[in-house]
Amino acid sequence: MRLLIVGSLSGEFGAASKIAMARGAKVAQAESVEAALNALRSGRGADLLMVDVRLDIAALIQALATEHIHIPVVACGIGSDTRAAVMAIRAGAKEYVPLPRKPT
Repeated sequence: MRLLIVGSLSGEFGAASKIAMARGAKVAQAESVEAALNALRSGRGADLLMVDVRLDIAALIQALATEHIHIPVVACGIGSDTRAAVMAIRAGAKEYVPLPRKPT
Protein backbone atom coordinates (compact mmCIF):
# COMPACT_ATOMS: atom_id res chain seq x y z
CA MET A 1 0.00 0.00 0.00
CA ARG A 2 1.17 3.50 -0.85
CA LEU A 3 0.11 6.07 1.73
CA LEU A 4 0.41 9.82 1.21
CA ILE A 5 0.20 11.78 4.44
CA VAL A 6 -0.88 15.36 3.87
CA GLY A 7 0.19 17.57 6.76
CA SER A 8 3.12 17.82 9.12
CA LEU A 9 4.83 14.64 10.25
CA SER A 10 5.42 16.06 13.69
CA GLY A 11 3.68 14.54 16.67
CA GLU A 12 0.79 12.17 16.10
CA PHE A 13 1.08 12.07 12.30
CA GLY A 14 4.71 11.06 12.61
CA ALA A 15 3.71 8.23 14.91
CA ALA A 16 0.97 7.15 12.49
CA SER A 17 3.45 7.08 9.60
CA LYS A 18 5.83 4.89 11.61
CA ILE A 19 3.00 2.46 12.36
CA ALA A 20 2.05 2.33 8.68
CA MET A 21 5.65 1.69 7.62
CA ALA A 22 6.02 -1.03 10.24
CA ARG A 23 3.02 -2.73 8.67
CA GLY A 24 4.53 -2.61 5.20
CA ALA A 25 3.11 0.60 3.73
CA LYS A 26 5.22 2.87 1.57
CA VAL A 27 4.72 6.29 3.10
CA ALA A 28 5.24 9.66 1.42
CA GLN A 29 4.45 13.04 2.88
CA ALA A 30 3.31 16.44 1.63
CA GLU A 31 3.05 19.49 3.87
CA SER A 32 0.06 21.05 2.08
CA VAL A 33 -2.86 20.32 -0.21
CA GLU A 34 -0.99 21.89 -3.14
CA ALA A 35 2.15 19.85 -2.43
CA ALA A 36 0.03 16.69 -2.34
CA LEU A 37 -1.58 17.54 -5.67
CA ASN A 38 1.84 18.25 -7.19
CA ALA A 39 3.13 14.88 -5.95
CA LEU A 40 0.15 13.08 -7.46
CA ARG A 41 0.44 15.00 -10.74
CA SER A 42 4.11 14.07 -11.01
CA GLY A 43 3.24 10.38 -11.03
CA ARG A 44 4.01 9.58 -7.41
CA GLY A 45 0.77 7.71 -6.92
CA ALA A 46 -0.92 6.70 -3.70
CA ASP A 47 -3.56 4.20 -2.70
CA LEU A 48 -4.79 6.32 0.21
CA LEU A 49 -4.52 9.93 1.35
CA MET A 50 -4.37 10.53 5.09
CA VAL A 51 -5.10 14.25 5.51
CA ASP A 52 -4.81 16.51 8.54
CA VAL A 53 -8.34 17.66 9.30
CA ARG A 54 -7.06 21.23 9.78
CA LEU A 55 -6.26 21.46 6.06
CA ASP A 56 -8.78 22.36 3.34
CA ILE A 57 -10.12 18.87 2.65
CA ALA A 58 -12.96 20.19 0.50
CA ALA A 59 -10.51 21.94 -1.85
CA LEU A 60 -8.36 18.81 -2.05
CA ILE A 61 -11.30 16.55 -2.88
CA GLN A 62 -12.60 19.03 -5.46
CA ALA A 63 -9.17 19.22 -7.12
CA LEU A 64 -8.89 15.43 -7.16
CA ALA A 65 -12.30 15.15 -8.83
CA THR A 66 -11.51 17.89 -11.36
CA GLU A 67 -8.28 16.14 -12.33
CA HIS A 68 -9.91 12.67 -12.38
CA ILE A 69 -7.63 11.38 -9.63
CA HIS A 70 -9.49 8.66 -7.75
CA ILE A 71 -7.91 8.08 -4.35
CA PRO A 72 -9.79 7.63 -1.06
CA VAL A 73 -9.29 10.45 1.43
CA VAL A 74 -9.26 9.78 5.15
CA ALA A 75 -9.30 12.81 7.44
CA CYS A 76 -7.30 12.53 10.65
CA GLY A 77 -7.18 14.67 13.73
CA ILE A 78 -6.06 14.56 17.30
CA GLY A 79 -8.71 13.10 19.57
CA SER A 80 -12.34 12.74 18.68
CA ASP A 81 -13.35 16.23 17.52
CA THR A 82 -16.93 15.59 16.41
CA ARG A 83 -17.30 18.93 14.63
CA ALA A 84 -14.10 18.41 12.61
CA ALA A 85 -15.13 14.86 11.76
CA VAL A 86 -18.55 15.95 10.47
CA MET A 87 -17.03 18.77 8.40
CA ALA A 88 -14.48 16.39 6.86
CA ILE A 89 -17.12 13.81 5.95
CA ARG A 90 -19.38 16.51 4.47
CA ALA A 91 -16.40 17.71 2.42
CA GLY A 92 -16.10 14.23 0.93
CA ALA A 93 -13.66 12.35 3.14
CA LYS A 94 -14.48 8.65 3.31
CA GLU A 95 -13.77 8.48 7.01
CA TYR A 96 -12.45 10.38 10.01
CA VAL A 97 -9.80 8.64 12.07
CA PRO A 98 -8.98 10.16 15.45
CA LEU A 99 -5.31 10.00 16.32
CA PRO A 100 -4.47 9.51 19.98
CA ARG A 101 -2.70 12.31 21.78
CA LYS A 102 0.92 11.70 22.56
CA PRO A 103 1.41 10.81 26.22
CA THR A 104 3.02 13.60 28.18
